[in-house]
Amino acid sequence: MNGTALHLHARIFRTGTGWYADVDDELDPQPDNPQWCGLYHSHRAAIDAACAHIAARNLHRIQQLGTPTLTA
Repeated sequence: MNGTALHLHARIFRTGTGWYADVDDELDPQPDNPQWCGLYHSHRAAIDAACAHIAARNLHRIQQLGTPTLTA
């Protein structure tokens, strides 16, 4: 690996009152201590939030490394 790989895992599941989402890294994938978590009213909102969090972390990491980002 060249130090740019980011290995995160998102978990989405139904709770009694809504949808729970969390994100963990490969070093500590246990649900007891996520890097990020949130509760949402819909399954789609939970997925969107987890994906947005992962994308933001990836962008931040790219910017830290000074790697140019892709533009559309």
